[in-house]
Amino acid sequence: MPFREGALAQTVNVSSLASQVITAGLASYVELDSVLGLEDVLNILEVYQVSEHNKMLVNKYDNEYS
Repeated sequence: MPFREGALAQTVNVSSLASQVITAGLASYVELDSVLGLEDVLNILEVYQVSEHNKMLVNKYDNEYS
């Protein structure tokens, strides 16, 4: 059953980019605040999203052809 839009809580005081990186365990808030810049965050998210997409495709292929 899909959730209605707005049913899940979202961060208000933290950007969605920072929230995604922290939630995925890719960096801590301290790292985002002191070490990493916006370009770093975007690069980290790109690598993570491509990796997750590729995993999904491999799993789909495995399920269809095994």
